[in-house]
Amino acid sequence: MLEACHGLLTAAGVRISEIDEIVVGVGPGGFTGLRIGLATALGLGQALSVPVTGASSLEALALGIARERPEGSLVVPVQDARRRELFAAVYRTGAAGLEELVAPVAIAADDLAARLVAIGGPAWVGGEGVTAAGGAFAREGLTTLAADAPGNRLEAADLVRRVRDGAALPARPVYARLPDAEVNRLSALPATEAPA
Repeated sequence: MLEACHGLLTAAGVRISEIDEIVVGVGPGGFTGLRIGLATALGLGQALSVPVTGASSLEALALGIARERPEGSLVVPVQDARRRELFAAVYRTGAAGLEELVAPVAIAADDLAARLVAIGGPAWVGGEGVTAAGGAFAREGLTTLAADAPGNRLEAADLVRRVRDGAALPARPVYARLPDAEVNRLSALPATEAPA
């Protein structure tokens, strides 16, 4: 990961001493990936004596999806969460930017599609989770972005601007559900020992 960071800085012509802030995605996502990303960002922040701020990974994707959508549209970033679920959030576009309607959650694709229909309004669903959802969104008449659509591209500058405008989060992981290891541990417990 650090080698990739070094390559990115080199390609951008930026020296590490020029970094004055680090913005890191806090999820939701897999337990190990979030831990590694956050530990790396926090370690760099400490080594460089710069602040480390968190940002929603789903909101980063939502910013791209929202770029060319009319005001009042629903923007729904989705990632494959495995276990037949998606990591998703729902935002409405507006003059002031994105308004969060549904906080990041792990949810079955059919349940998310039904929720979007209940909220109402034109909706655009994007991200790599669209494929994992099968036809759940199409069955409800919702618009999905093709995998190579420009709206599925994350723009780091948009996210940093959003963080500076007040959308900063603590640099702590947002899992949206229990890690796989904990699910497996709980399912192995006798019914009398499992938490209620």
